[in-house]
Amino acid sequence: MPSPPRQTPTRDRVSDTIAARIQKSITDGELASGERLPAERELAQRFKTSRLSIREAYRSLQELGLITIRRGAGGGAFIAEIDHAPMSRSLTMMLRLGRTTHEELTEARLLLEPPIARLAARRALPEDIERLQALVNQQAEALESKEGPGRLALEFHRLVARCARNLTLEVTMNALADVTREAVLKIDLSEGAVHEHVVTFHQKIVNAIKRHDEDLAYDLMERHVSDVQGRLGKNLLRQIRDRRSVAAKKDRAREKGKGVKLTR
Repeated sequence: MPSPPRQTPTRDRVSDTIAARIQKSITDGELASGERLPAERELAQRFKTSRLSIREAYRSLQELGLITIRRGAGGGAFIAEIDHAPMSRSLTMMLRLGRTTHEELTEARLLLEPPIARLAARRALPEDIERLQALVNQQAEALESKEGPGRLALEFHRLVARCARNLTLEVTMNALADVTREAVLKIDLSEGAVHEHVVTFHQKIVNAIKRHDEDLAYDLMERHVSDVQGRLGKNLLRQIRDRRSVAAKKDRAREKGKGVKLTR
């Protein structure tokens, strides 16, 4: 546990200082997930402060998601299990509110995913590769059963990011995958050739990662993302044109109907 602060002029400053020191102990690995923190009375004595200051420090750490407070017998303050989902959801919401365009999404994926694939080829463990291969096998089976492997496509990219063993890249990739998934759901990609192309590329990327060929993994991911985003863009433009065409026909039909009424 962190040592007490030397000077604590105000209660707010005391609680902030205590919270900061506990947070540092967590990030430094001195406090592990699930570990129980001292009771308020004990920590108050250690820091020579009031229980209220300790309670406020615990409350601020709970709001950050770093600790959980359990009530009742066996309760207390515990170091929280690491959960990246809230951070990923926040980043996803920021991208949604910012009305991310297809072009921006393509640019972001091309800047992010090839280097992630390179790191994955460098750092992937045997169990990581097994998970990637199992997922690609699922995609291939879905393709043969005509179910369509689309729902598994972005999960592949999440797994590759996990292989890179970089928390920042993994959280960012998860958010990008969420936004990409929303964009894909709005587009008709029912063509079997598209899905077959995706599965083929995924298998090539897995093979490169398995051989720890960093340059090949980078190159394959760059080509794959470019191709997929290009197909998405073409489908999006085609559907926009189709919608506009349908809307224009409806408008002409309405105008024609008005003209008939006037002649009567």
